[in-house]
Amino acid sequence: MEKKYSKQQFEGFTHRFIVKMKIDEDWRNDINVTIYSNSDSYLRLENFINEKKSDKVVSFIIEHRASKEQDEISSKFLDEFLSNGGF
Repeated sequence: MEKKYSKQQFEGFTHRFIVKMKIDEDWRNDINVTIYSNSDSYLRLENFINEKKSDKVVSFIIEHRASKEQDEISSKFLDEFLSNGGF
């Protein structure tokens, strides 16, 4: 199966990554990008970003990886928690 990466959810995605991109030395200019993929590999994502990033990106770090199932379970928990009045 061909590995796919997208900023939008797509049919068959299995993982969601949050990537912080630095464009200069000022942390206030950092950009967080959510990337959806059908691969859980950090290395493949790093290679993809290195191929596609512009010259403006000084560095990047993959800050978070979650499976589609983890996201669904977290959403369900939060929905139930908030529907019962929260704290």
